[in-house]
Amino acid sequence: MKGSMKLTVLFIAVLLASSVKAQDCGYYSMLKGMVLGYQTLDAKGKLTGTVTTTCMDVVNTGNVVLFKLKSEYADGKNSNQSTREFAMKCEDGNFYMDMNSLIDPKSMESFNGMEVKVDANDMVYPSSLSAGQTLPDANITISAGTGGMTLMNMVVAITNRKVAGVESITVPAGTFECYKITYDMETKMMFKINTAVAEYVNMGVGNVKTESFDKKGKIVSTTLLSELRR
Repeated sequence: MKGSMKLTVLFIAVLLASSVKAQDCGYYSMLKGMVLGYQTLDAKGKLTGTVTTTCMDVVNTGNVVLFKLKSEYADGKNSNQSTREFAMKCEDGNFYMDMNSLIDPKSMESFNGMEVKVDANDMVYPSSLSAGQTLPDANITISAGTGGMTLMNMVVAITNRKVAGVESITVPAGTFECYKITYDMETKMMFKINTAVAEYVNMGVGNVKTESFDKKGKIVSTTLLSELRR
């Protein structure tokens, strides 16, 4: 489950980078063909995972902009590779991150052969950010079972989202001026994991860095922007 949590934080970083400065969704910019690479490190700085996300297409439909993305995942040894295609959207000045896309594909293997039901409130990012701003909570519940009987639940709840301020952040892809957004994340499946998260968001790039901490305030993992190709 700890591995699943690390990948969840990595997915968050990648998906945050998928919005665009269109429809006033201003702090992110994704164009067709753009590539963003991320690496996740454990508490000791050891590489535990990578992901490369490519924007395959941008589709404008009325007041909605859809981003068709493909992400390629691997562990720290460049094995256990997997690929996921998905779409995100910008609508009426807000960017919506599909909470279902945060779930580690390896975790979903537990639901193979079962009837799956998903109930979610997507994570919302407004077109502008400011220090002290409070952002909406988000959550997802995945229930799996057979014959109408629920056998397994996975719940991810993100609460207390706040814009803490502005910081200059240096990562392998460069140095960026970022808004720092903090929140609490609770994941429940076989057991409960509580994590405090800080993410650093740059206008025009999206997520640059994400840090997760345990309940004692110790670093659990860090995700860094390692590659940026426009």
